[in-house]
Amino acid sequence: MDRKRLGSVQQTDLTESRINDDFVFWLKNSGPNWLLAALVVASLVMGWNWWQNREAQARDVAWNELNAADIPAALKDVALKHSDIDSVPEFALLTAGDRYLQSVLTGTRFDREATASDATVTPELRLEWLAEADTLYGDVIKASQVDTSGGLRAFEVSAWFGRAAVAESQGDIDAAKGALENAKRAAGTHFPWLVKNADARLASLGMISTQYPIPPAPVAVAPTTVTPGGGNLSAEADALKLLLGDGAAVIPATEPAPAPAPEPAPAPAPAPTP
Repeated sequence: MDRKRLGSVQQTDLTESRINDDFVFWLKNSGPNWLLAALVVASLVMGWNWWQNREAQARDVAWNELNAADIPAALKDVALKHSDIDSVPEFALLTAGDRYLQSVLTGTRFDREATASDATVTPELRLEWLAEADTLYGDVIKASQVDTSGGLRAFEVSAWFGRAAVAESQGDIDAAKGALENAKRAAGTHFPWLVKNADARLASLGMISTQYPIPPAPVAVAPTTVTPGGGNLSAEADALKLLLGDGAAVIPATEPAPAPAPEPAPAPAPAPTP
């Protein structure tokens, strides 16, 4: 028994020694290559995670700056700075155009307090801001049409509606109709409610462009003088002129009519004879 056990222990030691020798041999020849491959994979994973975190941080910064921007100049800066992040540039340009248009429609400048002495939009500033709004809407439309995925279609429809409002404010009914037709085409079957809105706007444009007849102004009637007896001085005078002629003397209705001559008293009856 002791010899068998001793032989088993020796055989186990030889097997373990052979395994250790094989591992050491593999480690010396192939180990560095596998270790390098593991390091490369780990580096790629870490780099991918870092890139994802960087994109998320950049996206958060872009949307936070967009929410903080309040005037068109700041919104245009956000669009230029974050031109490759989601739909931030289109959103910023569309909002900037809306700010210009809203100020024109309300007549109050967005860069002034409502109580300021120069808060009213002047005619020159009105023309300038309408042109600026139209340009910004055009930039949104161009960016939306370049995107073939269709993800910016809603921005394009909104921009066409904005251009229609600008054309209406400028009195260009034909341009407004064209913009609304383009809005319907861009909305298509994706936004049927926007198609209905465009049809309603087109119907209202037809009403605006139709010239309705204006009734003539009422003729002013000269005031008349009422006589104490209830007569109308002007009407009576005109009637007398027609009857008597222009050269006839007209007795004013305000003078009292001549009293009739008194009748003679009856003669006394003769006295009876005796």
